Amino acid sequence: MATPPRFEILYDDLQEGVWFKSLHPRFASATLTPITGSAAGNPRIANLLQYDRPDVIVQCSNTPILVIERTVEVPSGHNVGQRFARLAAAAQHDTPVVYFGPYAAYKHGGNTQGPRFMNLRLFYALDALERIEDTAVTTINWPVDPTYHIVQAASKDDRLKEYLAVFFDLYDSGGVPNVNSNFKTTSFHVSQLAERVSFIKTKVKKPQQYDIPPNSVIIDANNRLDSLTAYPEHRKLPFPESVLYRVGMRNIRSDPFTGMGMLYEYLYAGGPVHHTRNMVLHFPEISHGMWNNAASAGRSRKDIRLYKQVANAILFSDALVLSARL
Repeated sequence: MATPPRFEILYDDLQEGVWFKSLHPRFASATLTPITGSAAGNPRIANLLQYDRPDVIVQCSNTPILVIERTVEVPSGHNVGQRFARLAAAAQHDTPVVYFGPYAAYKHGGNTQGPRFMNLRLFYALDALERIEDTAVTTINWPVDPTYHIVQAASKDDRLKEYLAVFFDLYDSGGVPNVNSNFKTTSFHVSQLAERVSFIKTKVKKPQQYDIPPNSVIIDANNRLDSLTAYPEHRKLPFPESVLYRVGMRNIRSDPFTGMGMLYEYLYAGGPVHHTRNMVLHFPEISHGMWNNAASAGRSRKDIRLYKQVANAILFSDALVLSARL
């Protein structure tokens, strides 16, 4: 008699693990385990954590099968990429991904109080992630009321429950490869894409602004980017064109810039494995010496590690350094 599948829910926060366990009957006897420490002796989990910790990882018999990112924050403005690297790590290692968050929500306080709306570059980058990595990537809109306040009633989870029902139909007939190959053709996935289209048409002012790079990104031939040609090292870049992302930090830190770098890499440069252009991070307020001082802490610094993984090169205030020499 075949051994029944053994599910385990790895969580970043216990409350999220308990919440997710309640969404499908398959998880009734699932083990709840903290993500922290779970990578020890499990290289598949280590791969999913190479950039950052997602909210939930589902394992079946010690094999990761699904990653969930859950948030009530609207990824507007520059914060759009804060969680992107977590999703990218999953897709890069063939693990289906769900992004569950509001497409619009009310922000309280400050000069920007009021409804805030999705920066559409997140949608477009997730589409590119799905296409480039050939992995199922799904966005599910967290519902809000007519005043754009977050719905917290149990009904908020209805579509995620529907997602899991479709997921397991595919998983039971061919495992994760079947999910990755066929989820995009399911009626559920098509309906989520249709909702995104409707949201863009009815809620987003000037959506065409997201069809071009933001002001912080320049895409051009290397020999036409004066900030690059000032340094002979630009001739060693592997591709004739570059995506130059200007990061306006004065001290080296990660959020939201590391996620934005990964997001722009998929949106404009083909992804870190299938590059079509160089990804060059521009740190006009950071010297090469400041970087070296921070990097001396080694792999323990997430920001240093992620910048090195994202970039073909970093343009500092006083040097252009290729990734091999970072």
